[in-house]
Amino acid sequence: MVSPAPWADEQIDAEATPTEARAAAFEAMQDRTRRTPRTRTAAPEADPAIQRRAMEDALATRGGVALDDARAEAARPFLGFSLRDFARASLEARGVSTVGMDPDALFRAAMTTTSDFPALLTGAGRRTLLASYTAAASVLKTLARQGSRVDFRTGSALRLGEIGALQKVSESGEIKHVSRSEAVESYALDTYGALFTISRKALINDDLGAFNDWATAAGQAAAQTEAALLWGLLSQSNGAGLVMGDTKRLFHADHGNLLTGAALSVEALSDARLAMRNQTGLDGKTRIAVTPRYLVVGPELETEAEKVLASIYAATTADVNPFSQKLTLLVEPRITADSWFVVADPASAPILEYSYLSSAPGPQMSEREGWEVLSREFRVVLDFGAGALDWRGAVRNPGP
Repeated sequence: MVSPAPWADEQIDAEATPTEARAAAFEAMQDRTRRTPRTRTAAPEADPAIQRRAMEDALATRGGVALDDARAEAARPFLGFSLRDFARASLEARGVSTVGMDPDALFRAAMTTTSDFPALLTGAGRRTLLASYTAAASVLKTLARQGSRVDFRTGSALRLGEIGALQKVSESGEIKHVSRSEAVESYALDTYGALFTISRKALINDDLGAFNDWATAAGQAAAQTEAALLWGLLSQSNGAGLVMGDTKRLFHADHGNLLTGAALSVEALSDARLAMRNQTGLDGKTRIAVTPRYLVVGPELETEAEKVLASIYAATTADVNPFSQKLTLLVEPRITADSWFVVADPASAPILEYSYLSSAPGPQMSEREGWEVLSREFRVVLDFGAGALDWRGAVRNPGP
């Protein structure tokens, strides 16, 4: 294309009319457009992994899982999706055309091809399960120390006694050896589980609620299983607890942690605290002065416990509640009688320990394609065990 000035001179020399000049100018513009290279910018394809995470977040949100602001915004376009929409989007993200597919064909393809639909369901279900499991956790886990086991064999929890006071070093610089008492308590892990099948009919009917309800219920069931095992350690033999390594029950007069029945009151709490302060170590001599941390009661005593622990802005020193803001109230619904417990922080004086299999902490969800029927099968498994470690960190009062 020639520059504008020479092109105008050419038109003058040719004695072109205005109409001819305009036509020539239009032709020149078309020629320049054809010669100018063009760059096409295509919209980037959506990353299948990012899209799957956003869809999983949307599914999990509908199951009651909370998201942070950034992930909630990314999941927003998928919040109104049905199961059919999720299956279609999963297939198309992998380049599979869904044009003309009826619901049956769509779910068959989504379940049996390389689409992310099965993993999408499992991921969302696992998060719904864990949210429900965490929310339903028993207060008894607060009273126990968490451990870990690498297998299902019976394992021992070794407790070492105190070394007492340090010995004075002699003039020659000799430091004497000291001995420590030992005590061993044992327990093993067991496996607990449940199966759920989401049928082909439920998929076609877009019954997402049934899947979310099952994941929620499975999480609650796992938490209840743990709580029942922990409570069983405390409640055996009408509340005396399980048999310890010394062949006596967890709560026993010889252990100094079973008090005479009394109604919950400041005076009764004082007796419980004194019993804990008077505990001795494994050598039977060294005072370990256990500090109370929790008051554990059943629902029937909850209101009374709140009154006992309530802050009192007293006019006189004699009216001050010595336990105000010192004990944390925990309510365990499995305590149906008037009995109550005072328990130390498990970090300093653990009475119970619970463990998971180290490779699978907490409930685990997995899935597979149904074999006997057209469906998707989901399984929840919990590898869990619990045992008692010591009696010194708790006092039981059977109530009046």
